[in-house]
Amino acid sequence: LVTRAIGTGGSLKSMSDDKEKRNYTVVLTGGKMSKTLHMARCLKNYSFENPNVSMKIVVLESKKFRYCATRFSRCVDHFETITSPRESAAAYMNGIYDACKRHGATHFLPVAAPVEAVFDAQVKERLEKDMDVSVLHMDHKLCEILDDKHAFGCFLRDQLKLRSPRTHQVTNNEEVHSFNENFRKETEEGKLKRKMILKNLAYDPIHRLDLFQLPTTKENLDAYLRKIEADGNPISKEEPWQLQEFLSGGVEYAAMIVVRSNHLVTMTCCPSSASQLNYVHSEIPPIREWLFSFMEGLKNSQFELTGQLCFDFMVVKENGKEVAYPIECNPRVHTQCTIYNRDDVRALFGSLLLNHTSNDEQKLIELLDRDYGTQHGTNVNIFWFYNEFFKIFPNSWLLTYNESNDSTVRAKMAMQPMKLPSLRVLLVFILYLPSLYIMSHLAIPVFVCLALTWTEGRTNSDLGFFAHLKVMITKSIDFFERLSNLHENLEGDLWLKDPVPFFAKNHVQVPSRLLASLRTGVEWKKIDFAIGKVVEVGGD
Repeated sequence: LVTRAIGTGGSLKSMSDDKEKRNYTVVLTGGKMSKTLHMARCLKNYSFENPNVSMKIVVLESKKFRYCATRFSRCVDHFETITSPRESAAAYMNGIYDACKRHGATHFLPVAAPVEAVFDAQVKERLEKDMDVSVLHMDHKLCEILDDKHAFGCFLRDQLKLRSPRTHQVTNNEEVHSFNENFRKETEEGKLKRKMILKNLAYDPIHRLDLFQLPTTKENLDAYLRKIEADGNPISKEEPWQLQEFLSGGVEYAAMIVVRSNHLVTMTCCPSSASQLNYVHSEIPPIREWLFSFMEGLKNSQFELTGQLCFDFMVVKENGKEVAYPIECNPRVHTQCTIYNRDDVRALFGSLLLNHTSNDEQKLIELLDRDYGTQHGTNVNIFWFYNEFFKIFPNSWLLTYNESNDSTVRAKMAMQPMKLPSLRVLLVFILYLPSLYIMSHLAIPVFVCLALTWTEGRTNSDLGFFAHLKVMITKSIDFFERLSNLHENLEGDLWLKDPVPFFAKNHVQVPSRLLASLRTGVEWKKIDFAIGKVVEVGGD
């Protein structure tokens, strides 16, 4: 198991052909997140595979996450704390500037949380002008457009002339009512192609999944507007909302791309879900086609895009053909980057972040097809140990790691014959038995809370005690089956060449943040091990 978990090696001729000695010092932000750890590993692995490349990695993070897993990585040469932009945007940008100056940075690669991306773009000009640092991020003006869902939609429609959903911005309740009346009239006249949804332009963990649709009755609209106001997210000029065309009947995908000077270097897609906890790679031709059009549009515009971006796409059928609609863009690295997870893929992706050639770009496509292509019978899945472990338990106020249809899925599982573990699964279970014994004692408070929610769980389900127990046993067997096949199931933080961050994330970083949240009494929604934090209401 250990041997297979390391991943596939392989020589990368197009990288190793370069005989020129290269020295890199790359400064990254966002140390708390798995995607930062992964980017650091990719860059460092590039130097491991190439004797002519010297790589120094510097990672920055706020003091709140000073015990993050990334600081314990052997791939990180220096870890420093800086001020969060929520405390002071100027101090945050000065912290990045000073770190780049102190370490003689050749590249700045921001791995931003939602609140940070625009400030990373603001510091770009200073770094390039004063220190000749290569900033792998777009300029401030373009970043603001891409970061605003409504502005992004207008930019695609009006400037780049690309396919995109209809969009309107609203700054008060009266405007929403006015649009609702207009949509009602358009519906009566047969002019409204699709319904519209009302969504917050700012990051909103409370209402982002509401998908409240217009047109609707005045009473329904008033009730929803009262709800979002009571939740602390009213529509205002300072915090506007968006009305966006609702694309239904298709398949939603998340996509991450790397772009250098309006050139698409690499792309990866995966099926999207409300709470993304697993990642695979899928090649989706309509999305690649749209992205090529996006690059061509940018080349004919005043903007030059460099950076790492993620998109939400809806792929629907129109006139018998599948087409992609961009729902939104986020100008930052996506956790989807963790699919570059074999040793040779990791090294090649690291090289493409700094220097791209058409040969290496094509080689990466071939390697991803090797690891994820259905014709090869492989189905690599990236997961996080505790995200997956908590899926064993039904959704409750304490744990919500399953999809919204969890009760329906469990009801179907309860009707099926009891699943029996294989010998391989039993051996893995025995291997993990000591840690399960320790955890069962340390997690007694959690089990007590789960017992207290049993009554609540039963009110939302027709399953009895033994049916619930049967499903949990079946899900436990599925969990250990995943652990028994580490060649196709890769833990997002575990790399045997750099194992310490896996333990630090699960036993230092996340527990320390959970204790801090409990101590301060801050309301929180869930623990996400991929982004390495307790998701707090009103957080970043």
